[in-house]
Amino acid sequence: MQFFTLITAALTLVAGAAAEITCENRKTLSSSQIGQDKNVQLQHVHCSNAIKPTGEDIQLRDVEFLGKRQTNVCGATCNTNCFTPSGNGPNPYDCQVIQDALLYDSQNVGPLFTMDPAANTSLIVMQYASCETFIVNQTNRTLEYCRSDWASLTEYIAFNCQSTQNAHGGNCVASDQQWFVQYVFSSLLRT
Repeated sequence: MQFFTLITAALTLVAGAAAEITCENRKTLSSSQIGQDKNVQLQHVHCSNAIKPTGEDIQLRDVEFLGKRQTNVCGATCNTNCFTPSGNGPNPYDCQVIQDALLYDSQNVGPLFTMDPAANTSLIVMQYASCETFIVNQTNRTLEYCRSDWASLTEYIAFNCQSTQNAHGGNCVASDQQWFVQYVFSSLLRT
């Protein structure tokens, strides 16, 4: 996958970054359990504010010039940031349960999922025990992403952004800043 080339080259530590993100007027639009054992909670969430990656000052990407088409961003590169210092991060083995659920659903539900601002599905949150991960579409158009890519990011960030690396979670921001994935200790997506 293309994103690993950039991830390994761009692994940076964001000094002093807090992993907490604020979701104002949070509304859970749908909730379900995914994976073979149905033990990972999946939610489509709507926030009244724009969700930005921790440690980044990114505005909502205006890509209207590309039209209202759906864009597949599977295999897109992203830049990994670990949140320092260590402490209060997710257990990487809890994140591995989310990875397994994503891979299971990729094979049994379908390889792709959609993040559509018009359908209020631009923020998708998954949680198991201490691990919470979410993906955010930062554009005003529909994006498709691969469950297997999200699973690969889960494994990479969970095991490379933990206390042994002086970190407590991390994120991966798309090179073109259209989307990002973040991993934190459960319930740090504050309302």
